[in-house]
Amino acid sequence: MVNIISISDAREKLPTLIDKVSEGLERFLITVNNKPKAVMLSLEDLESLEETLEIMAIPGATESIKKGLEEAKMGRGIAFSKKDLKKNE
Repeated sequence: MVNIISISDAREKLPTLIDKVSEGLERFLITVNNKPKAVMLSLEDLESLEETLEIMAIPGATESIKKGLEEAKMGRGIAFSKKDLKKNE
């Protein structure tokens, strides 16, 4: 969920906003003169967005992901447990 906050309120409440964002509880859209200008989100959210963008930039990635989801819905593919995945780390 994104909360809208003015830049003056954000300045005044910055430590509290950082706590809320870093705990992953909230995101904030910061406005200047009632116009959206910036977003405050957790580092984890930013890294996740960047990783998603990297994956989606790979040619054919979107199609491959869609195909995999369709196959999984039909019960095709190989099931992995958490234990199996840890073996490959």
